[in-house]
Amino acid sequence: MIIRVTTMSETSTSPAKRPGTGQPLTLNLTVPPDRRFLAIVQGFVRELAGAAGLPSDEVLLLEVASEEAFDNILEHAYPGCRAGDIYIGGVLGVSELEISFRDEGIPFETGPDQYPGTDTEDGEVTERGLGFRLIRNAADEVRFENLGRRGKVLRLIKRLAEPTTNEPVQEVFAIPPAPEQNYEIRPMRPEEAAQVSRLFWLAYGYSYKNEDFYRPEGLLHLIGSGHVISYVAVGEDGEVAGHAGLLRPDPVPMAELALLVVSPAHRGRHIMESLLHALADRAGAMGLCGLSGNPVTSHPISQKETYRFGFVPCDLDLAACPPREFRALVSGDARPQRESYIHCFKYLTPPPPVTAHVPTRHRAMVARIYDNFKQPCTMGEPGPATSAGDFRVHFDRSLQKGIITVITADEHQWPEILRVAQDMEDLAGAEVVDIDLPLAQPATALLMNLAEDAGFVFTGIRPCQSPDGDSARLQRLSVPFDMGHLRIYPGFGEELVEYVTEAIAAVRK
Repeated sequence: MIIRVTTMSETSTSPAKRPGTGQPLTLNLTVPPDRRFLAIVQGFVRELAGAAGLPSDEVLLLEVASEEAFDNILEHAYPGCRAGDIYIGGVLGVSELEISFRDEGIPFETGPDQYPGTDTEDGEVTERGLGFRLIRNAADEVRFENLGRRGKVLRLIKRLAEPTTNEPVQEVFAIPPAPEQNYEIRPMRPEEAAQVSRLFWLAYGYSYKNEDFYRPEGLLHLIGSGHVISYVAVGEDGEVAGHAGLLRPDPVPMAELALLVVSPAHRGRHIMESLLHALADRAGAMGLCGLSGNPVTSHPISQKETYRFGFVPCDLDLAACPPREFRALVSGDARPQRESYIHCFKYLTPPPPVTAHVPTRHRAMVARIYDNFKQPCTMGEPGPATSAGDFRVHFDRSLQKGIITVITADEHQWPEILRVAQDMEDLAGAEVVDIDLPLAQPATALLMNLAEDAGFVFTGIRPCQSPDGDSARLQRLSVPFDMGHLRIYPGFGEELVEYVTEAIAAVRK
């Protein structure tokens, strides 16, 4: 048996909204098709109706109706054959209560409007019809719907005499500032992993894109595998006050500066600045050429702080992950769309000269990006591949995102690359697919043309991310996305967003 509380309805088509949140209060109960669980179902309906402020006689009618609906599913949806579950939903809005009963059993005999029958041919009310009348008498509106593979659902709509204003009660306690103290900046110790996990919850709730950081053992595994270098700021009392890390999932001469979090009790004390300097020193000692950073596009100040440390914007990572809630960066006009990042890079060594193979239409923008790095750039001519192509594929189910990394560019391999992208979208449910192409290879310009013809959009470059140099990033989104919702700190980031916005508009024509 599963009881789940959510804030969005899975069963209601247009529920009323809860005041203050813009969402109805939604509860879902799943039980086996066994009459032993009827009392639980009736209790669920009774308590929900009581929370809606219904009088006791109307609550009783809904309890009786729920028994009839439950028994009807037992008898007619799962009549001694393959059993499934019964899904009871409750949606409490401002002005109405909806209770639904869904099953995945035998489809309707004819259609929802004829099921179940109420009268015999001589006008007598059948036992089955009497039960249905009890259901109709308990609600202001009753609807049956066929849901295809999700079965069928009976919805009972009850109008409320008084609007509901009850919000879930949740006390929020302010976190007092910690005493002024000195902090030690050093690599994280294994026994501190649990404190770091708690820091991520304090800052992000459970919306951070990598769930391993909520599990101490997951964090320790990433560190032990060499994919993460973890640094902490530790106060005089031994409390972990901040964390920052370097991500190195691939053997390339750069790392991503990420996993940045400071305890609310220790903010405003330049802890993050100290962590970033320590990690930059560590990256330099490792012989890395540079670091990348990815500030969110939902908060310009995070971008400003990234630029302040010498990072240069060079790419957009659109719809990179499901909507996130960074409690320190909550904005009153935040939009419920996938979160995006501005990809930035900082060289730790003098930038080397590069040759970039891109279509002519993108050369001016690519030149602008390299000029911002003060990096010599020559535009190479497109050319066919001289060896067989090679690429690797990664799909992140939690992010609903796929990445195709081309190692050796070969325009003849495009049909295979496109098929992989389509499979990730159609079969795996990817909401965005990225393609990274090696800029140093002449066939990349040919692949970019083919990708853009298929609806991909060039979003920028990623220094030191390819085994032989820099990468060009292209993206294709399969979910609605509004570029106007991005909030960008003034500067080149705005120019990059405008460039990509125009490219997306051209694809949509």
